[in-house]
Amino acid sequence: MLEGIFYRSYLNPGEKILYVAHIHPITIYSEFIKNAFWGFLLPYLFYTLMPPLWYLWAVWAVFGIAKMILMLLDWYYDCFLITNQSVIDIQWEGVFTRSSTRIEYHTIEGISYEVNGFFATILNYGNITIERIGSGTVVALEKVITPKNAEREILNAQNEFLRNKSFRDHKTLKDLLTNMMQDYSNFN
Repeated sequence: MLEGIFYRSYLNPGEKILYVAHIHPITIYSEFIKNAFWGFLLPYLFYTLMPPLWYLWAVWAVFGIAKMILMLLDWYYDCFLITNQSVIDIQWEGVFTRSSTRIEYHTIEGISYEVNGFFATILNYGNITIERIGSGTVVALEKVITPKNAEREILNAQNEFLRNKSFRDHKTLKDLLTNMMQDYSNFN
């Protein structure tokens, strides 16, 4: 439900999110710890040493909180959205820099995932790569949580989309042939 709200601007009308493939949170732990130290612990330490300058340490802590919120938003918005119409690769570099790439299911040539390394194997994260037909371009998302599940979800959504498209094309062709037969019988 929240995904529909947060990712609403990336969706077409009638498009539904089936799965969201996020980057594993453990991969940003060092940055998180560094921000917690510089943004929270250090201002608190200075506050205990020099309480009269509390307003300076409070401003410092507010900037630390803002930096932490931006880091969490960056983690949340770097993802693959797997919808009923396509896969959307969202890259969020900050408040003013974001990009998205829409990969239609009928243009996907191949999907692969790779889990490489001890911690990646233990914590089950890896890279997902989507190859596009014709252009030879590759769209990748690194350090994804459970890459095998994400690959499976993309393949399931692609199969469902292509099956529905085939059914719609079949129905359209059937209607076209019926209309042609009616026009031919009215002509004779």
